Amino acid sequence: MSFLRITLFGCVRVTHNNWLTVVELTREIQALLAYLLLQRHRVHSREVLAELFWGDYGQERARGSLNTALWKLRKALEPAGIPAGTYVKNSHSGEVSFNKDSQYWLDVEVFEAEISHILTYPFQTVGESHAVDLEKILALYKGELLEGFYEDWALRERERLRTLYLKSLVYLLQYHGFHKSYERAIAYGQQILDLDPLREEVHREMMRLYLENGQRTRALRQYEIFRRVLDEEFGISPMEDTQLLYAQIFIKVDNSRTHVISKEKISFDQAIGQLREADKAINLAKEQIQHALHLIAKYSEHPD
Repeated sequence: MSFLRITLFGCVRVTHNNWLTVVELTREIQALLAYLLLQRHRVHSREVLAELFWGDYGQERARGSLNTALWKLRKALEPAGIPAGTYVKNSHSGEVSFNKDSQYWLDVEVFEAEISHILTYPFQTVGESHAVDLEKILALYKGELLEGFYEDWALRERERLRTLYLKSLVYLLQYHGFHKSYERAIAYGQQILDLDPLREEVHREMMRLYLENGQRTRALRQYEIFRRVLDEEFGISPMEDTQLLYAQIFIKVDNSRTHVISKEKISFDQAIGQLREADKAINLAKEQIQHALHLIAKYSEHPD
């Protein structure tokens, strides 16, 4: 019995027989297959498919191009020994669809189904195995959907699945933060910001996590990173909630912090390097102090 495996995250890859036989497809055929797979719960008229993929051609030429593409797709997916219609179905009226009742595995389908199930449970109520299962499923996201394809339908699906991926990362950020696994939570937060650096609520959560983890300076630095991004990109300031959190963190006294004078001998070059770093830190601290004093005065009515 034939078994088809398809991955659409990153590059399109199709194999028969449990990854052993790679199916070679041109980019045009990859696009047609990907569309049928992503819309696997629907049947498609030939007119719609011809217009979608070959709309720049005349009607007759577009229809001929579709017929040729479907023939090539069937030849690739249903070679000798695999009955016609096993994967690509034709209705009596000529409509085309992917046979979702066939033997196949699709990374996108597994990704969506598993994540949709896992995210139905509040992160405060689940155990570690739940989070581990989610982490395993996220490993399927080896890259954005259909990298290198820029058709409108592909872009819409890419953004939809990217949003689901980010939502899952936020879930893991919240789960690990709730269980005080600060380093893991911060790692997921940074992963989110690498993909979407303007997520202000994630910056705020990172600030809180750093503070709870005893990294007050890192919490302040996280605010400064975001403030500069907003200023450089849009010329605006963070939201008031973010500014207030920064002011509150700034005036907190970190009693656990101690200053240790190293007794080790250092070289002249090392000393100069340390002085330069200290000078940079002092200049940054001056900026932060001025900004924080402004915010503290602005929000003085809010108790610490």
